[in-house]
Amino acid sequence: MTAYPEIAFVVVSYNTRELLLECLASAAESASSAEYELVVVDNASEDGSAEAVRKVFPQATVITNQSNRGFAAACNQGIQATKAAFVLLLNSDAQLTPPALKALRDCMQEERCGAAGCRLVNGNGAELVNTMNFLTPLNQALELLGTPKRLGWKALTRTHYPRLTGAGPDCSVDWIEGSCLLLRRRALEEAGLLDERFFMYSEDEDLCLRLRRIGWSVCFTDAGTAIHHGGASAAKSKAEMLVQFYVSQMRLLLKHRSRASVTVYWVANWASLTLKRVFNMLTGRRQRVEELSLRLAAMKEACRRE
Repeated sequence: MTAYPEIAFVVVSYNTRELLLECLASAAESASSAEYELVVVDNASEDGSAEAVRKVFPQATVITNQSNRGFAAACNQGIQATKAAFVLLLNSDAQLTPPALKALRDCMQEERCGAAGCRLVNGNGAELVNTMNFLTPLNQALELLGTPKRLGWKALTRTHYPRLTGAGPDCSVDWIEGSCLLLRRRALEEAGLLDERFFMYSEDEDLCLRLRRIGWSVCFTDAGTAIHHGGASAAKSKAEMLVQFYVSQMRLLLKHRSRASVTVYWVANWASLTLKRVFNMLTGRRQRVEELSLRLAAMKEACRRE
């Protein structure tokens, strides 16, 4: 029998060359002396990302796409190019700290853990939310309006606060953001790969939902940390990425719920954003008003596309 490395790192790249090299260095350092697979899927970057990876990390497999195929499709290319029992999806603008990989692997000691994530912080060290409840027609809109996040009612709150007792990971999480997500290949083989209809956003939520439905758990640990600078690629086209965000959420609801749920979602979020915009206009918060206006425009365009 052929012995494969236990861990594969799959990194999708799009015009983030310097951050990408830092990301890959953190992955290689985390793996230490253990054998691993390193795959970079480049979505038609124009900043020399693929060439830089080949030069600095000759051990990496670099797949170059002629066009931007989106995050889900690129991840699938990377996963299919590997053989390891565990696959770590890692954003090109994220880095592992030394304890992170071990913490994630420890989660997989749970027999039915299909996906695992760890604590996330931004470049300044501030904690980021990466554990969430599955989207419902109302929970995102209600949380935007200020529904107490610690109610614990999944129908009303989008954010999940991990239940960590020191005895192990929290495996009651609905889904964890895909910027740093360890996947068990056997679970992927049962649930299927990422749904490529999601160009960007919601593909991680959809995958976790499918894993949970067939009896796999999604686990979170705070024993390790990853740094996520966040939105390095999306920042280059913020308006379009917002459109993709809302398109993906509507597709998620249509796939797993109904057309009626999409309508309720759209109306609820439009109303919430509008109310927040009016409030910020009255309180003179111009920058916030501009941001909310951009989101409303994105929702309108997303509805037109869907």
